[in-house]
Amino acid sequence: MAPQDLQDLQDPRGPQEFQGFLEFQEQLLWDHPDLQVLPVLKDLLASRDLLPAVVHLQGQGSAIQVKNDLSGGVLNDWSRITMNPKVFKLHPRSGELEVLVDGTYFIYSQVYYINFTDFASYEVVVDERPFLQCTRSIETGKTNYNTCYTAGVCLLKARQKIAVKMVHADISINMSKHTTFFGAIRLGEAPAS
Repeated sequence: MAPQDLQDLQDPRGPQEFQGFLEFQEQLLWDHPDLQVLPVLKDLLASRDLLPAVVHLQGQGSAIQVKNDLSGGVLNDWSRITMNPKVFKLHPRSGELEVLVDGTYFIYSQVYYINFTDFASYEVVVDERPFLQCTRSIETGKTNYNTCYTAGVCLLKARQKIAVKMVHADISINMSKHTTFFGAIRLGEAPAS
């Protein structure tokens, strides 16, 4: 880095330069979470809602027969990989993920189906109402396992709950941590109306 570049980072002169400075520092903190050099900047970024709140849940490795193992078809065998407790709360018994802060969220999920005959389907529900749906089918004589991924952006209010709900009971799910997962990222405030 040239001395002038360092000067620009240390003394941003306008809103664009300051935003670039913050983005650079934010990326530095994400790439090096153990970095202790700029704790004041980390607080500044968090206070400006520049650090996204993230939750990522993975299956715990078991196989689940939907009709025998799930109450209401909602997946609940989740292991928390990362979760911001100021923005998300997992209800382990129900499998629901509660949002604690209003905002715009990117929600994603993938389910690994095993032992299904014609087609398999699940929904991502918000307060028990369908938000996203993912459906897979198989051709006769082909393997009867497959993954199904879906994602979308949704405006959510505090206390709303998100869950992954199976649509059909006659299937099995492999809850392997790398094949069945569910998560959300708070992208920011809800747009002003």
